[in-house]
Amino acid sequence: MRIVTPPLIVEENDGFINDILERKAYGEALLNLVVNSSDDLVVSLDGKWGEGKTTFIKMWQGLLLEDNIPNIYIDAFENDYIDDAFISVVSSITRYAETNISDENQDKIIELKEKSKMVGGQLLSWTAKVGLKAATLGVIKDSEIEELMDIKGDLAKGVSDLAGGFIEERINSHTNDIELIQSFKELLSKLPERLQSGEGKPLIIIIDELDRCKPSYAVEVVEKIKHLFSVKNIVFILVMNKLQLEESIKSVYGKNIDAHTYLQKFIHLEMKLPKRTGRRHENDITSYSRKLFELHEIEAWGEGQYIIDSIDALANHLNLSLRQLEKVYTNIALFYGSSSKNQFRLAPIVSFLSVVKVINSELFEELLYQTIIYPNVEKAFNYNVTTNNSDLMYKIMNWVRFGLMNDEEYRELSEEDEIKRYNSALFQYNIDREEIIPFLAKKINMFITG
Repeated sequence: MRIVTPPLIVEENDGFINDILERKAYGEALLNLVVNSSDDLVVSLDGKWGEGKTTFIKMWQGLLLEDNIPNIYIDAFENDYIDDAFISVVSSITRYAETNISDENQDKIIELKEKSKMVGGQLLSWTAKVGLKAATLGVIKDSEIEELMDIKGDLAKGVSDLAGGFIEERINSHTNDIELIQSFKELLSKLPERLQSGEGKPLIIIIDELDRCKPSYAVEVVEKIKHLFSVKNIVFILVMNKLQLEESIKSVYGKNIDAHTYLQKFIHLEMKLPKRTGRRHENDITSYSRKLFELHEIEAWGEGQYIIDSIDALANHLNLSLRQLEKVYTNIALFYGSSSKNQFRLAPIVSFLSVVKVINSELFEELLYQTIIYPNVEKAFNYNVTTNNSDLMYKIMNWVRFGLMNDEEYRELSEEDEIKRYNSALFQYNIDREEIIPFLAKKINMFITG
């Protein structure tokens, strides 16, 4: 048995060999799009937390390698300790170029490094001179320069002499800035054709984990890519939770900013990570649930299919993320791994409690200490057993109702109510009905998972 979900290993040339969620067709469509486009593209790949964005993009890299398409993967979260996003991106590009550039173009590596150093140095210089985030090179337009000339005197009065000097310097060096940035971009645009795997194919740069970065760094990455790296023959794929990145924008620029519109300025094309949400037996949750049971190698003494079906029903009803599903199966593995064959357990209740512990810790505590009545559980789950009485979810919730009702409520049940038959499952274990949920919850709560 495995307690922690084993990571899905995606080897460099695997492509979509382990395509549990059937996303290969989407990956091929994305590949065709970026290869056939003649534009300088910045593409966002949007997906919620825990929906397998990184796994998908790693598999997609396998397709790129199969087609001999040059590509770079950058984990933004691993680099957000660096103050300057420009340095993070350009250093990844130069490292890749050093290894993959053709022999006759080795001199271009030196040129790329020198121009990168000049651009980065100028940015750093301005940041040091002014106690504000430096403006991106080349962003200020000619019309804005004229406006700055008109107001520079007033600005200089309201800020330090150093800041006033910066404004003067910014105006005077505007032409040189434009030439420097254009020269850098032209060199960057010609880089793909100088690589060993040239053949007119673009260089794909994948920026992953943007939604996990500190807000200031995440926003700066997007801005720097647009202003300094977005050129023909280079395609950026920004892997993100779009809503989280919009919150980062608000964190940096204030809650009143239209973060959605602002983000659109930097992204040419938005794509969403595909998620099958149709019929229960043909969607992502069901496919991944079965795979997780297999990966954990759980000894369930004949209850395996009931566990899978129960979690499937609960996860689909609650629309759990794949990451949440992993945590649920860790709870299942811990429960069965710490049990013996003849100990008391009820698969529907164990499944229910394993899910609740992941999605609602307060509700789990109330179930553990029996401080909640069943109608409130129904309300939390947005489920009513009186209007849903045919699926597995109904059976699970009926077990919960059975465990939570008091003696008077139980006595008032009609003899036709199927709950009346549930007591037969308890005879061999010497456990009372009202003890079922706290007993199983206590066992699940023995171990705290991360």
